[in-house]
Amino acid sequence: MARYCDYCHSYLTHDTPSVRKSHLVGKNHVRLRMDYFCNKARQTHKAIFGKKKQDLQARRRARRNSKLRAAVQDAVAHSVALHCDTNRQKRHAHRTSHPVPEPIGVLEQLYRRAPGYAKVFRSDCRLDTGQSVRFDRLPQRANRRPNDHNRGFARARDRTSSPAVSSGPGSAAAPSGPATASRHTVYAPDYSDAGSTAQPAPLLPPPKSLAMWPTAPALVYVNRAPAEAIVRETTRRIERT
Repeated sequence: MARYCDYCHSYLTHDTPSVRKSHLVGKNHVRLRMDYFCNKARQTHKAIFGKKKQDLQARRRARRNSKLRAAVQDAVAHSVALHCDTNRQKRHAHRTSHPVPEPIGVLEQLYRRAPGYAKVFRSDCRLDTGQSVRFDRLPQRANRRPNDHNRGFARARDRTSSPAVSSGPGSAAAPSGPATASRHTVYAPDYSDAGSTAQPAPLLPPPKSLAMWPTAPALVYVNRAPAEAIVRETTRRIERT
């Protein structure tokens, strides 16, 4: 007689081990068996699984309302009277406040112990923002020592000053006013600043390439001789024919 399955409520085709095994691992049998045990669990534990959703929501709502009510009562018990500031107090607070905060030196804190920290984060050690540039207003390559800016201005004034036009043979040339360095002022390097004031250092010798410059042959950019010779030869042959 064919085997009967209590979960599926159906008979097996054959009562053999292979058929029983294939039926027990089948999807339909597993699903029906799972539903059977789930229903049994709901019937057994009716006190836990039989609660209504509305009752749970009402209980949660009551608990939440009680917490809010307790918080409101606590706030009312510790309430403090608030008074807004007058316009005079607001103006005084606005004047005494610092709207622009101090710069956050993240990079300065990061590179504080770096070898070249002073060359970047110290204004008096930087070549582009040093004391000499602030006094001379010259490019970075023309930096001088901070105590030599007056002497540099005197030299620049002597170089750029021009005598006044003389009105007669006995009139003396009146020097012009002090000339300030501007973007049109041609900078002349002064190598004597590198030495001491008593014994200035000698000027650097010119490079060897400039010594042979006057003896070098002139450059010829375009030589029209070959083209003219070709034109003459072609014209002569055409005239012969």
